[in-house]
Amino acid sequence: MNFFRLLVTCCLILVVATAYPQDFKKTGGLARLAGMGVNPYVQDPFFNTVNPAWNGVYNNFVLGDLGSVSSTPFGPGGFGQYISGSFQVGKNLTLGGILARNDFNGMSIALLDPGTNNNFGVPYPGVVGTVNGIAGPGSVIPLDNNVEAIATYSLGSAIFGLGVAYASTSNDVVSPTGGASSEGSASQLGFNLGLITDLTNSLKLDLGASFVMPSATFKPDTLLETAASQTIILVNGRAFWDLNNNLQFVPLVTFATSTGTVDSGGTSSGSADMTSLTWFAVGAGLNYQVGDFLLAGGVIFSSASLTFPEISGVSPELSASATSFPVWNIGAEWNMLDWFVARLGYVAFTGNASIETPNSPTTKTETIATFFAPSQRGATVGVGFRFGTFSLDCTVNEDVLRQGFNTIGGGGATFAYLTASYSIP
Repeated sequence: MNFFRLLVTCCLILVVATAYPQDFKKTGGLARLAGMGVNPYVQDPFFNTVNPAWNGVYNNFVLGDLGSVSSTPFGPGGFGQYISGSFQVGKNLTLGGILARNDFNGMSIALLDPGTNNNFGVPYPGVVGTVNGIAGPGSVIPLDNNVEAIATYSLGSAIFGLGVAYASTSNDVVSPTGGASSEGSASQLGFNLGLITDLTNSLKLDLGASFVMPSATFKPDTLLETAASQTIILVNGRAFWDLNNNLQFVPLVTFATSTGTVDSGGTSSGSADMTSLTWFAVGAGLNYQVGDFLLAGGVIFSSASLTFPEISGVSPELSASATSFPVWNIGAEWNMLDWFVARLGYVAFTGNASIETPNSPTTKTETIATFFAPSQRGATVGVGFRFGTFSLDCTVNEDVLRQGFNTIGGGGATFAYLTASYSIP
């Protein structure tokens, strides 16, 4: 079972806030984090996706992920593109938002119908995929083009953030008298709250919470309605303790859960539970900064589990789980020049996966095996370019370094993932 994508997303979610100096630079994004070993120990504007209070820190700032390479060289588009902005509208108030597609890289209210879009990388069903699996392909149009509005308010040393996101689709067929008519629809409503506050002169506390409700329905005119809905809750927090002027200790914790129900519709009535998801992670890391050099890293324990409900006469209740320890995320960043930043990182997971498969309506077999992730675990490379208040951050295909001058005129991609940002003066 491929748990890599879920675990990478979970590691990124752990960063919900940070202690930040007054002269910090408004720059960064997912490409920066990936270049530093998918690093969950550095401050970055990407994390306004899970903690809207970040928009109060990165105010008057616009960020856009150009995404990863498309399926063909020089092809249009890229995977994971989205845009985010925050604008100061008063002394203590900012307004902004996020526009995200269905391939958003993260787990927050910006993420649409996670199971249907396979954002977890595990057999976790979404609401649209569930309804279309029962009523037939194309009955409900999958969700896309999510819109999230974000507001923050500063009060003393605290920043409060609120995010609201919504997306919907419809697919109605109206036929003449005697024809087959139907109504298909999907929607998702999400809320998140965030807080960044000083507890003492050397300790900061950051909290984030998200609540997401995707749903889908299909109603033919002569049969019962087929419907599926889920409730997804994510709570995360982190503390920053300054040990001295150069070193910070960073404990972190996060918890997520998802439950849902489905009405099969058609000629049958009643509802059943959908597959449920529970995830917990705790970790600790250190940030060490001297001048223009930053070293950040640590270790995380992560546990994710899925529960598949019993199907009468077919299979008993089944489960699948993955426990990962250690999860290493280590990265370094060096501002070599005013316009150039170099990054190196290392990421690797070791874990055990347990999968239950049915033998009969009452018996099952459990398989437990060690796994290692990601598939290309090990070193990561990234660079950043600064032109005034405009930044372009990129992950680098490390084979470019091995190929050397052979890459000139070659057919391989130099950059794997790109993020552009602009701080409004």
